[in-house]
Amino acid sequence: MNIWFVSAAVTVIVVLAAYAAYLHWLLYRQRRAQKERAGGGVLSSPVGVVDPGSRQQLLASRNRSLYLLAEAILDDKLSHTEGCLRICAIASGLEDQERFRIEYGVLFRVAEATAHIPILGAWKALPGEDKKRFDRERMAVEAKYNEAVVEAAKRIKEHYPL
Repeated sequence: MNIWFVSAAVTVIVVLAAYAAYLHWLLYRQRRAQKERAGGGVLSSPVGVVDPGSRQQLLASRNRSLYLLAEAILDDKLSHTEGCLRICAIASGLEDQERFRIEYGVLFRVAEATAHIPILGAWKALPGEDKKRFDRERMAVEAKYNEAVVEAAKRIKEHYPL
């Protein structure tokens, strides 16, 4: 049972990391194209300003990601810990990240309380006893904040609809 949970968690992490890399790649292409349109690297608009259409696409993509992560938490397709870590990573790129942090502070508390737990290759390299200890620690944090995380996920789905 434990190996299935770890395998599922690793799979979800890899898929979400690939999606994040894809979004990063799209942003890189967009910025590079904008520089080329502006004449060889000199931006015609202030640094960091993205054209309105691209900006809307980026915002829509972030909103969709937040919604889908919240939905995965509510449907138990994603552990609260993993969901909180992913949502907080996306929130770090929001313009209103301070408001988001205040509104959904419990997600950041869970993420910060579990951020030291190894993932991916580092997790695989851990001895079984350490994995069990970290799993117990993670489950204790999730149990402590369970209701608050579920409530925050519901609010995220309402605030960032598809």
